[in-house]
Amino acid sequence: MDEGRAALYAAIIGLAAVIIGAAVGGWVTWKAARHGADAALRATMEQLSGQAINERNHWVRQERRAAYATVIDAYMSVSMTAAAHRSGLREETPEVYERLAELGMACKRLTLFGPDSVEEAASELLRRADDRVRRPSEAGVSAGGGTALNGFLAACKDALSRDNEGDE
Repeated sequence: MDEGRAALYAAIIGLAAVIIGAAVGGWVTWKAARHGADAALRATMEQLSGQAINERNHWVRQERRAAYATVIDAYMSVSMTAAAHRSGLREETPEVYERLAELGMACKRLTLFGPDSVEEAASELLRRADDRVRRPSEAGVSAGGGTALNGFLAACKDALSRDNEGDE
């Protein structure tokens, strides 16, 4: 074999090695880029999912607070109206029953946002308010309303503190 042919064969082998090396290098780079893009996509999806969950939880907490405040306001309205009727400051009117109905509707709204402990405390609060309006002369009825309100407030506070623990 002469030197010219050896150089030609060496050049052909070198060219093939460069082409194969470039192809393998390109393929490895493409695989690494694809893996990086997949990892970035997974991380973005996890972040968006977590953000959506946090937004939903924040919305539920806001709705719970609003529903709890509505129940408290409605209960106080029933209490003040019933007290005014009992003390003779106002004549007997359907107003106290309207306030009681508003309290009932506010308590029903809690079924949407829960939790069960708050719903149960609200049911007791409604029952005590109903007793206070419909049977004001029974012994202990007015005292039970304060206890029921305290129970409702404690249940609300507990539910909201458990909601906030999920944020940490």
